[in-house]
Amino acid sequence: MVERDDDRWRARAACRSVDPDTFFPTAESGTAHDRQVARAKRVCRRCPVQTACRDWAIDDLPHGVAGGLTEDERRRARRATTRRARRAELRPAVASAPVLRTDRAPVISAGRAALAAGVDRDDIARALGVTRRTVDRWAAAGAVVAGGGR
Repeated sequence: MVERDDDRWRARAACRSVDPDTFFPTAESGTAHDRQVARAKRVCRRCPVQTACRDWAIDDLPHGVAGGLTEDERRRARRATTRRARRAELRPAVASAPVLRTDRAPVISAGRAALAAGVDRDDIARALGVTRRTVDRWAAAGAVVAGGGR
């Protein structure tokens, strides 16, 4: 098997000298589970390649403790990464909202532009810091204007 450059960190991992079962807690919950997870995380804390391991684990490892994170912690990290990516995609379609909320006109304008571009209403609401109901009102107001009447 050919080893890729980005996988060479594994040779320096602290867990190579530890029983692999340490990183797969057998207890379902409670103090026994917490102790098993803490033991695995202690190994991760002293590991010189923890960051590389964490990145790999978030992307590729469904079970156990790796990179100092449990399965649930990695799942949350994946969701947060997905949310950040969605926000980054949304930014070009939605102009950045002003930090101070004293002038709502730029926010409304950005929201209407994003609606016209077909951006999801929930994404617009999150990006601009308004409620979904507000975005729905902007959409309704835009439909009235476009319809040419009430």
